[in-house]
Amino acid sequence: MDLISASLKMTRPPSADTLVWVGYCRAGFERDLARELVDRLGGEVIEATENAGYVRVCAATNEVRFRVAVQDLTFARQLILTREAAVQLISNDRVTPIVDALQAFMVLHGIDHVVDCRVEYPDTNDGKALSRAAKAIEPRLRERLAANHQLVGHAKFRAMVFLTPDKQARIGLADLHLSANDPLGIPRFRMPPDAPSRSTLKLAEAIHVFLGSGQDEAMQPDMRAVDLGAAPGGWTWQLMQRGLRVTAVDNGALKGDLVDNAMVKHLRTDGFRYAPTVPVDWLVCDMVEQPARIATLVAKWLANGWARYAIFNLKLPMKKRHEEVARCREIIGEAMEEAGKSYILQLKQLYHDREEITGFVMLPNRKARFAHHLAAHHLAASDEARRVGRPAPTGRKTGGDHARVAASAFSASPNTTLNTSSPSASVAAKKPALNLSSTLPRAAASPWSAKPLPKQKKRR
Repeated sequence: MDLISASLKMTRPPSADTLVWVGYCRAGFERDLARELVDRLGGEVIEATENAGYVRVCAATNEVRFRVAVQDLTFARQLILTREAAVQLISNDRVTPIVDALQAFMVLHGIDHVVDCRVEYPDTNDGKALSRAAKAIEPRLRERLAANHQLVGHAKFRAMVFLTPDKQARIGLADLHLSANDPLGIPRFRMPPDAPSRSTLKLAEAIHVFLGSGQDEAMQPDMRAVDLGAAPGGWTWQLMQRGLRVTAVDNGALKGDLVDNAMVKHLRTDGFRYAPTVPVDWLVCDMVEQPARIATLVAKWLANGWARYAIFNLKLPMKKRHEEVARCREIIGEAMEEAGKSYILQLKQLYHDREEITGFVMLPNRKARFAHHLAAHHLAASDEARRVGRPAPTGRKTGGDHARVAASAFSASPNTTLNTSSPSASVAAKKPALNLSSTLPRAAASPWSAKPLPKQKKRR
């Protein structure tokens, strides 16, 4: 069943002068991802079928707005750039047509080497039936690329093959800095045997996605945290395991190791009425409530200076989910602006989420503020270049507008993009704001959803 309205559905077939993206998502969220990709990338929707687990969006090379990383999209698990024509897997030899199509695609975009190759499929029942074929094709494809000396350890791109239930293969490439590293875009976690509930996996995934290599810096032993709506204690347990001292706020009972634990203080009260007597480092919240009310609560904690970091869940309605996400962004943004605080905000539908998304807000410290000021400088320089009509940075010279635009799309780093109130304000910058080895939380190193920092007044 086609989910996309006439306003989003493309009115003409893609030509050779288009770039085509494939985005993976949770089954049932195709409409939301399609709208998000059109907002961020421009262009039109080619394919968005109910419960397919993926969508395809295309845009002309001279119209595309490139700078999009999968980490900065709410509903996308993975995002790859593909060629329009699919490879038909109708013969016994499925590897040769894939290799031929991939090599032609690499030549078209001026890419000589890839660091690896991956064969994937939708995260649906029909898609999972392709897992055996994917496991058989992937090592043979890797062998063929290695024999052609096209696999090197320092390449920027990964070759991607996306199998679909209609016996087709979508051939593509993924920038390592803009795409998800986990297969299918799904980080895998084992359920800890001592955890009081499976909700602990949601917080574990959120920490992995939002903080990345900076989680040890952002979550240090003996930091203080408040867990609103804590019972039975899955999120409190996850924080306690990382050495944080947790105030668990819930009228319900905690379970397991959290009972009478010296690291946990349980307060039987309403999470919406509780206010800390002293500021804490972390606020986490997984209460079943209207998204706007949770966003307002989180915004109040941060605006009042009660916490510096927050991770929270928003239970989305069945309809107008895209609009509800925008509304929650606006609630938090308005509260931070009124309080005069700079902030970083990311919203993401995680694998362990269902009809919900997980949010992360951070009030940046001096190191993160410096990174944002540097990113804002590059953004202003790029805006000025575009205003006076100078050509935008284009990647390597490969001949032809199509190849140059694609190279720019691949070479764009999320580390230099600031998001303002308009998605079209995203522009390319030439240098990264942060070194990729930064130990800052991932959201600080990729400030797509950051409020630009106000200029500091000089003290007399």
